[in-house]
Amino acid sequence: MKKTLIITLTLIFALSLTMGAAAEEITVWGWGVYPDTLEVLADRYEEENPDHTINVELIGWGDMVPRLQAAMSAGTGGPDLATVNLGTHIASFAELGGLTDISEYVDPMADQFTAAAYAGSRYKDTTYGIPADIGPYTMFYRKDIFEDAGVDPESIETWDDYIEAGKTIEAETGAKMLPWPTTHYELGNWNFEPALRAAGGNFFDKQGAPIVDKLSINYKVIEVMQEITDSGIGLEATPWTTPWNAAIQNGDVATILAGGWFIGNITEIAPETSGNWRVMQAPNFTGKAAGSMGGTAMVVPSNSENVELAVEFAKYVLATEEGTEFLFQDAGVMPAYRPVFESEAFNKEVEFFGGQKVWQKLAEISEKELATWNATPYSTQAFGAEGAPVNLQLTRILTDRVELDEGLEEAQNAIEDLME
Repeated sequence: MKKTLIITLTLIFALSLTMGAAAEEITVWGWGVYPDTLEVLADRYEEENPDHTINVELIGWGDMVPRLQAAMSAGTGGPDLATVNLGTHIASFAELGGLTDISEYVDPMADQFTAAAYAGSRYKDTTYGIPADIGPYTMFYRKDIFEDAGVDPESIETWDDYIEAGKTIEAETGAKMLPWPTTHYELGNWNFEPALRAAGGNFFDKQGAPIVDKLSINYKVIEVMQEITDSGIGLEATPWTTPWNAAIQNGDVATILAGGWFIGNITEIAPETSGNWRVMQAPNFTGKAAGSMGGTAMVVPSNSENVELAVEFAKYVLATEEGTEFLFQDAGVMPAYRPVFESEAFNKEVEFFGGQKVWQKLAEISEKELATWNATPYSTQAFGAEGAPVNLQLTRILTDRVELDEGLEEAQNAIEDLME
């Protein structure tokens, strides 16, 4: 009996060691520029914590959602930590019960993240994500084209200012003001949604009910889009296509309205234009508020067995000065972690932007971002994909001249139908 007890205790002890070792290892899924950055930070973290192992895997942006959904459904095979979109992805996965509630880890440091990013990491008053990068709605503009046209960029604050500047720039230089793909659903994703956020509009209320045709500001923003379309200052070019890249490279457009993360893209798309670009807040109805365009968070799937290590590593990457400085310097994205805004590295001049302190400018814009956007599990189906009701009706309103009231009412009805 005594011998049996000793063997049993030995086996239990060995098993506990095995389980303990497994608990010190996590798998992280990242996309885009994140994997390379995460791998470096994982190596640094492991050097400081030699008993921990961080495995980083590249998951393509288009594959992340279906693979996470499959892992959540199977209850196995997924990561301990994953990169997802703020707002829409978090709402969808949380509604499915696929995410871990990490409120106890993140809420005490909520004020260290920008308000909009923190809001986007929550769903139904529960925090499911650690904010990663943000996309303050920004106007990237060609300083040389503005000078040739005699237009002062600082004179642009409202949409009226923007449209009038665009008319002058086209008349004086021949350049269009911006890419404007009126027949493509990206117009909704790229321009309508962030402009609406900046104006305080919404497609859903706080309870998740659709309000597409209920808010006057929704109509007002589309009226601006109609004015841009009618003015002729837009160039028909769809984001990420060859004609769009060429327009940026060749100076065919004077501005790009995009999230702050576009810094990492424009330097790759048009390196030969270095020194000509600057950034400032995108136009709005008032300069006191700004919008968000994109942004990500890191989440812990509910089937992770290593929640504490996953959160600890995520906080090392996303909520320390060391991690976030490397994040924006290596990956070219705007961190959501506010303390890094005061760092020396964050306030350096950037050669590509003519020596402008672009990160400091993005920080100023991000502090104005409205944290009022209501993401739901139906957001992507409603406006985030080709054929989605909002984007479909936007195209009809701008190109087919469908009445604004009729188009928004049809979008509202279609969203209500898909939610039944």
